[in-house]
Amino acid sequence: MKINQIEITTVEIPVIPFQDGGIAPYRGSQDKIGTTKARSTIFKVSTDQGITGWGEMNPIISHQIMETLLEEYIKPIVIGMDPFNIKEMLNQFSPVYNPQLNTKAFLTGIEVACWDIIGKSLNKPLYQLLGGRLRDKIEIAYALGIMGLEETKDKVIQVKEAGFKTLKTKGGENIVFDVARVKAMRAAGGPDFEIRVDMNQGYDTPQALRYLKQVEQYDLQYIEQPIKVNKLKDLRSLRERTATPIGINEDCYIPNNLLEAIKSDCIDIAIIDFEPLGGISELMRLASIAEEADLPLAHHCGWDMGVKLAAILHATSTMPAFTYPMDSTYQAHGDDVLQERVQIKDGFYLIPNGPGLGVEVDQDKLRFLDINR
Repeated sequence: MKINQIEITTVEIPVIPFQDGGIAPYRGSQDKIGTTKARSTIFKVSTDQGITGWGEMNPIISHQIMETLLEEYIKPIVIGMDPFNIKEMLNQFSPVYNPQLNTKAFLTGIEVACWDIIGKSLNKPLYQLLGGRLRDKIEIAYALGIMGLEETKDKVIQVKEAGFKTLKTKGGENIVFDVARVKAMRAAGGPDFEIRVDMNQGYDTPQALRYLKQVEQYDLQYIEQPIKVNKLKDLRSLRERTATPIGINEDCYIPNNLLEAIKSDCIDIAIIDFEPLGGISELMRLASIAEEADLPLAHHCGWDMGVKLAAILHATSTMPAFTYPMDSTYQAHGDDVLQERVQIKDGFYLIPNGPGLGVEVDQDKLRFLDINR
């Protein structure tokens, strides 16, 4: 079997507004304007045996750059390759002369589509190809951006009443406000509601320490990436001076940083997304490192629509280290590209059972959502 065609479609979907029960505008500490519409690039990979695989990743800076990368860099290497030879394919994109740039990440959408092709050709769901699942559902951490105190309290109550047990939100702009917001969330959610806060590198080390000390009484599940990347010594210092667990996200995408963080004993958890790594194969590699170190993992969210979401569910269901709920905005998306949406029950995603990713793309909907239509 050979890959003979690769097509991409960048789609845009609305995010449900807060007043309608959603999360828009969704804003983090690094965002000037909150997200009201989400974009994702859908990959259709065809083979000479008539089997089609689907993949998904966020556009790299812009859809124009994605299209240029596909035509000038990816297609000349990938067309003609066997989709079963994923490791060989990834090896073609291993950085040698530019190790600071993870060129494998450019291949994520195609790598996922290859797994979909393999599963369809063998009539097996992806989780079986990865060794079998350890869990048949994945708990959701409901993702929420920065908003006012009263809006935050209202949303926590709504999320809890809908059956979700964990909230992931943003911070990193203002210590006083961030602390007040955690206090409001704990009051609204009660002691049995889990809260995690992602700072997106918004604090310097002294600011992070002040925040961590002040929120200890509110029992956060963890704080994510409180300071800039490549400051593992500072993270260790913070961890030694606070009872609040500390995790990294952006640091995980710098080669060798997760291993170094483990060796430095500076984190309690890592939040990882297979997209910046280069796909499910790379996720397995880091998950194995974490498992050996007894480090728990949570999967990150990047405005994932149905294709990537299905891949996350299949992959993380097979990996022992992914013991924490996965971040997700999908439940607040106004649409996706699937014929049938991924199912949610009592705050958990149900893992699709069909061959490959177990989901079917609605190609009419794909054309309708295409930003270039």
